[in-house]
Amino acid sequence: MIIDEEILKDGMTDIILAKLIARHASEQERFERLYNYYIGKHAICERRRSSDNIANNKVVCNHAKYIVDIAKSYLVGNPVSYTCSDGYDIEAVKNSFSVQDMASIDAELEKTMSIYGKAYELVYADGESNPCSVSLPPMNTFIVYGAGVGENPLYGIHYYKKRDIDGSVTGVCCVVCDDSMIYTYENDADSFLHMKLTEKQRHYFGKIPMVEYRNNEEKQGDFEQMIPLIDAYNVLQSDRVNDKEQFVDAFLFLTGIDLDSEQAKKLREERILMGYEGAGAQYLAKVMSESDVEVLRDALKSDIHRFSMIPDLSDQTFGTNLSGVAIKYKLMGFEQHVRNKERYFTKSLKKRFELYTNFLSLKGAMEYVPIHRIDVVFTRNLPVNELETSQMVRNLAGIATSETLLSQLSFVGDPKEEAQLAAKERMLNEKMGSTQE
Repeated sequence: MIIDEEILKDGMTDIILAKLIARHASEQERFERLYNYYIGKHAICERRRSSDNIANNKVVCNHAKYIVDIAKSYLVGNPVSYTCSDGYDIEAVKNSFSVQDMASIDAELEKTMSIYGKAYELVYADGESNPCSVSLPPMNTFIVYGAGVGENPLYGIHYYKKRDIDGSVTGVCCVVCDDSMIYTYENDADSFLHMKLTEKQRHYFGKIPMVEYRNNEEKQGDFEQMIPLIDAYNVLQSDRVNDKEQFVDAFLFLTGIDLDSEQAKKLREERILMGYEGAGAQYLAKVMSESDVEVLRDALKSDIHRFSMIPDLSDQTFGTNLSGVAIKYKLMGFEQHVRNKERYFTKSLKKRFELYTNFLSLKGAMEYVPIHRIDVVFTRNLPVNELETSQMVRNLAGIATSETLLSQLSFVGDPKEEAQLAAKERMLNEKMGSTQE
């Protein structure tokens, strides 16, 4: 959310805060729609027919969930790793990440931003003064940026309603953070108007301890533009089932035969029909070419995968024994899409890393490390031909560093640590060999 910095020159007030929350609340309808599509509540579920006697099957083919889950697994299915330039030590930050299972938080953030187009993370200090992270939903979280050149974050805001054991609203709360303080506003009524400042405390992260994760420049979800295609696919599949059901329940048209209700019931039971010369019977059914329907279905499915840039991994062409290079060619469009997501994700991960570095260096747990000395490393979650990779590593031995080569191996989590352990093992083996001689 962008606002003129002049409005906030005297700081945040309850009036400005209420207006910002009201402005953000205008997106709730969009958020709800995207969430419903992800969990399978599509527009087809609300379809009504003109008569209760007409078949009305509601088939949901959840391409939205497929698109999000495949993109998430491909990007962060393998944990994100961090490396730094020589002369710097980031073990304190990496240990803090390991303690709280940061890989799970990354996966949650990636899933959220793939659905809604953006996600938020709050960094805070726990009761033992350790930095921690938590993913916050975009439905009630946002960051206020100044309207000047470049993005200048002014405030991070998270608001919610307080409820009792029965689920009734007992009040509201809003947490506001700037680059040095955290403010808490509350109201005992179910309204964000006229909130009162009830608490403020200093934090030690050096910057606003809230990070925004963007899926793309437009902050759109991965399947958001595909919703019309998904709806069309659902309608087509539902109508195919309806047609089959209506075919079974088709009208029987009789010519030259006169039946009353009792005789019609007997006909349904005994399935015997007698008529005179010239009499006839046939079902009235709508005839539709199944091959034409299948062509349309395949076209819609192809368009969904093409425009979302998420491949259909159930396609039979992926079932053959392809080499790593061949798979990469088939996934080229998908890879470009994920690289764009990765660029925005990396930018936000570095902001988080900087917050942790600021806090831990101030605490004395590590020396300060400039953020430009940090590299964020993603490992694609793809089937790997370990033989090809090992041959490549062997061929490049002596040309590239051991750490770089080890980073290519999917089973190595920390290349730097693995290189150190390998060096120690070689030294130990050499000492044992010289002793035996």
